[in-house]
Amino acid sequence: MAAELTIFALECESLPQSAFVKSTVWIYFNTYASDAVFMAEKPATVKIISAQIYVVQGGLNDESKLKLIRGATQILGRHAGNAARMPVYLVIHEIPETNWGIFGELGNLGALRASDAHAPAL
Repeated sequence: MAAELTIFALECESLPQSAFVKSTVWIYFNTYASDAVFMAEKPATVKIISAQIYVVQGGLNDESKLKLIRGATQILGRHAGNAARMPVYLVIHEIPETNWGIFGELGNLGALRASDAHAPAL
């Protein structure tokens, strides 16, 4: 699932599918006990998935955001065993390049997009 989400997200952001760029994508999964997830004031009765996606500002336009939301929902739902109507809540955080640090430098979307297709992974 992580590989599928990575490839799909890079496609949505128009980023290369190189080993280097893929290695800059981080995915974290957290599982919560059934008594720690609520729908309103009652324990949840269905599986719920929430995802927070951090992207460099300017990497997604409105169309690609919708594509990312729909596609990630399908991927997560399919892997959770309920592709038909999985309650997946997605939040996209757009971070300005001046607020994104990598290797002690500011993030640079243009540099990622122009990076060598054969650059090795981190």
